[in-house]
Amino acid sequence: MHGLNWRSGLGLTVALTTVITVSADQPVFNEMPRWDNGWGVQFVAEQRREKDLMSGGRVVSAGFSEEVDLMHVEGVYTWDKSIRITAKLPLVMDAQREFPDGLGGKRIEHDKGVGDATLALPLKRYFNLDGRSGSWTLAPQVRVPMGAKDNYTVYHRDWGTGISAGYETETYRYLLSIGVDGWIFEGDAPALASGHIDLGINFNLGKLSGHVKWETDYLAKEDGTEKLYIGPHLYLKLTDTVHAQLMYKREAHARRNQLDHGNGTLTKLGIAFVF
Repeated sequence: MHGLNWRSGLGLTVALTTVITVSADQPVFNEMPRWDNGWGVQFVAEQRREKDLMSGGRVVSAGFSEEVDLMHVEGVYTWDKSIRITAKLPLVMDAQREFPDGLGGKRIEHDKGVGDATLALPLKRYFNLDGRSGSWTLAPQVRVPMGAKDNYTVYHRDWGTGISAGYETETYRYLLSIGVDGWIFEGDAPALASGHIDLGINFNLGKLSGHVKWETDYLAKEDGTEKLYIGPHLYLKLTDTVHAQLMYKREAHARRNQLDHGNGTLTKLGIAFVF
């Protein structure tokens, strides 16, 4: 779907899936704080690597890559366990992409600087059942452009409004998280919708606890772009204050509506502090 029809479909999809889904990733690694007046910060280094130029679902120029290195600085404050405010600011440490120059060589473009900030208000409802607990989440979000557009910018530089919704539950041993979110932008950036399903196992090794999950993420844009990422995610509770994560995903399905990079991998390494 395109134009108004696609946007109407996006709104309907979000509305219909609210009853079965979780919010997009929020500090601190979607885990906490779960108490009144709690707060936390996290720092996540991200590497994106896409190795080919694609058009539609096929590779048209192999070996023309895009490499993006980011640092995410994110914070959360919890009024009570059901109401939070979060802020995310990505920093583009270095980014470059390659295109054919028409003369048999490569044209290289670069980007560096502050990305677009995201503010969100996650609203959560927790539940405790016999041997199982979890929560429902609804989170309105706003994307704030933090710089000017130029020939190559990793972030859209457009105002955006979004909504994410979801459901997560866990037992002593297992956990499940399902979620969707959608965005509409004021500028020429295409609207998008995404969803995820995460299945995991909790572990407790004395003073060290956490979980390992297998994550599946799907993203679809109004312009026809599709991405499906799959891979493992390790979360560690090192102490009550210090938390860490390591995540690796590969693009299992790629489709681009125009000449763009694809067939990529995504790696994240993060540390968080909660008080």
